[in-house]
Amino acid sequence: MKRLLSLILICTIAPLIYSFGQDNPQLYKLQSPFERYRHNSITVRGLAALPLGGLSDGYIDKSSVKNYSVALEWLFPNAPVSAGFEIGKTYFEKRLPRGMYSSSDWDISAVQTRTLSLTPIQGFVNYNINGVNSIVQPYVQASVGVNVVNYILYLGSLGDQYQKLRFGYGIGAGSKFLFKRDGKFGADIRVRYNNATFDYGYLEKGAPHVTASFGLFYRWW
Repeated sequence: MKRLLSLILICTIAPLIYSFGQDNPQLYKLQSPFERYRHNSITVRGLAALPLGGLSDGYIDKSSVKNYSVALEWLFPNAPVSAGFEIGKTYFEKRLPRGMYSSSDWDISAVQTRTLSLTPIQGFVNYNINGVNSIVQPYVQASVGVNVVNYILYLGSLGDQYQKLRFGYGIGAGSKFLFKRDGKFGADIRVRYNNATFDYGYLEKGAPHVTASFGLFYRWW
């Protein structure tokens, strides 16, 4: 009888043990919540900006590093595309030696200071090459929206100002790096071509420039 009870016990427990042994690894195969659900990401970036084209040739040819942006992004499960919006600030400045400047009404000896401030408010779409939970997540990006343009040309303390809301766009590529798999924090690097379209003063074809940025992001679901 003891042998029979022992045999029944073994035959009862063995399948449970086998089943547990088979099912338990599945816990580690479950997709991360970031892969199963739509989630959000916020990224804060510092940017270096290099003027191009007419901006560099005709107005300001100096690069700028005191720039920043903040982006909010929505990422979708099982989809390579994410979307969001970004707002930031890019500022260029150049000072020329004192010289003589003339118009039909006056002549003045002054130091000329050229400034241009751009505040882009744009929506963007990312095409993500790897999954949203990969340690390395390269992407390409296209953005479109508006720029608050503030062009001020100073002659001494006198300023010629142009401040308008103008169309803007950008296209770039970058990569995100998770600090750990399934983690909430990571880093982001990106290079992007940007332009704000307007025609004023020394600038006839807007303000083309390229930015290189480093950022940190936090994601949640």
